[in-house]
Amino acid sequence: MSLTSLVFGLATKKAAQRFEAATLDTTTTQRELILAMIRKNAETEYGRKHGFGSIETLDDWQREVPIISYEDIKADMTRVTEGAQGVFTVEDPIMFAQTSGTTGDPKYIPLTPSCQGQAQGDVMRTWLHTAQRAHPDIFSSKILSLVSPAIEGHVPSGVPFGSMSGQMYRDQNWLVRRAYPIPYPVFEIADYEAKYYAIMRAGVAADVRLLVTANPSSVLKMSEKADQFAEEIIRDVRDGTLSQNFDIEPEIRRTLTARFKPDPGRAKELADARSLRGGKLLPADYWKRLSLIGCWKGGTVGHYVDKFGDWFDPDGTRPIPVRDMGYLSSEVRGSVPLSDEGSEGALTIAGNFFEFVEVDDLESKKDDWSSWNVFTADQIEVGKEYYIFVSTTGGLYRYDINDVIRVEGHYNTDPQIVFLRKGRGMTNITGEKVSVNQVILSVQLASKATGTVPGHFKAEADIARGRYLFRVEFATQVDDTHRKAFLRALDDNLKAINIEYKAKRDSERLNAPILHVMREGWYERARRAQAAAGKRVFQAKTEVLTANKALTMDIKPELEAIVEMSD
Repeated sequence: MSLTSLVFGLATKKAAQRFEAATLDTTTTQRELILAMIRKNAETEYGRKHGFGSIETLDDWQREVPIISYEDIKADMTRVTEGAQGVFTVEDPIMFAQTSGTTGDPKYIPLTPSCQGQAQGDVMRTWLHTAQRAHPDIFSSKILSLVSPAIEGHVPSGVPFGSMSGQMYRDQNWLVRRAYPIPYPVFEIADYEAKYYAIMRAGVAADVRLLVTANPSSVLKMSEKADQFAEEIIRDVRDGTLSQNFDIEPEIRRTLTARFKPDPGRAKELADARSLRGGKLLPADYWKRLSLIGCWKGGTVGHYVDKFGDWFDPDGTRPIPVRDMGYLSSEVRGSVPLSDEGSEGALTIAGNFFEFVEVDDLESKKDDWSSWNVFTADQIEVGKEYYIFVSTTGGLYRYDINDVIRVEGHYNTDPQIVFLRKGRGMTNITGEKVSVNQVILSVQLASKATGTVPGHFKAEADIARGRYLFRVEFATQVDDTHRKAFLRALDDNLKAINIEYKAKRDSERLNAPILHVMREGWYERARRAQAAAGKRVFQAKTEVLTANKALTMDIKPELEAIVEMSD
């Protein structure tokens, strides 16, 4: 056993023991956590406003503290980014996570020192511990993990915003860092194609046993890029170089080049394997001892996992196990999967407080949170679907994250949940989280920019093809040139409005959108069809944004033209 493997094993075992203890009594764990949060932050502005000092029970908590969205606290959060202290927490934020807002302005999620505390750190360590128990050799050689940059910018107060996982990767001690073949500076390369190349230039040369990245589309994109640039990668491995054909910042290039050493033996192995595959360079051949892939398996991205076999097991003889990474967002790391089966994970009850509302209850009374029946983690039932609300040590209290989960079972007394989808008014294909408001604004701006007049429109998430489909019935005649310009403007506007849409498009994890020009009267015919099916006339309308692509048989008669970005 290597020293690195021993260190990983000991650290993760202790974390898993603490996690296990918390799951033995979910009721007590959650009650003690939220009361501790309340007491600690009772003298903050938010705490005084909502009577934290007088809250003694969960009933008090649910009566006194409102359920909120980001828009409800946006003005105060803006003050925090400008340097205001003691607004939500007694601790000052040490960084912010930035994610897309529903309207266009990004959301800034505060991360305090407590967000880096033991309970939060134990989550990933528990994942690693249970993964090693099932796959003993994952720490025996290299771990390839993808992260976002630790610092992507600064808020007005000077506090950075970026990725907590990127910060942890950057700040690893020397012993742990030895296990990771991708130097941190790679993740700060601005050009996506250059970044993918640098990742795979370093990764292909290594004996990777564990591959970890939340989004499975990234796994496929890495594999595709390594194959696309196989000749350059093999040449770089042979010569110990880094191709000049990619736009890599000079300082980062110097750092990487200093690390690379000529490895003609490894280069020959890669070239021979590629030759045997008829010119294809596959991870099945360069990572022959890969034991586990960690990524999301469920929700709207799970279909990407179905394509892994083409890259990792083309002969059908050695399927690579895949373990879900759990319910994870900028606001909260909400669950930790404890086996390779399914995609459910145990709630992270030691570090976050959770509340739930049944889907039908919430959606029948969307704007009246005080009338919802709210359940705590010890009250939710297996098989039921719920909206989830979180309270975190970073200062989010009863926060509506607009996600829908389903309860799959329990680990001890801790519910095991699976993420199903984004909630009301949002769609999500590969992490971009597009909202109704963003679609409406993008259409309005595209109309203004191109001089076209969309009478009715609808956006659909085409999950199977990894793209958005816009159906538009124009109010006036529009020629092909203006149709194409309208589609390009739509795409550009969404990139400008939604930072995560831009990131997914630029990194090719989200394909270019497509425009369906609908025949005159399409919207009215659809409305009448809904009314005939039983909806009242005032309820019958086409949704502006939906996660479900309409059936071809229903749409084809209404289709006037198809416009693609590549046209």
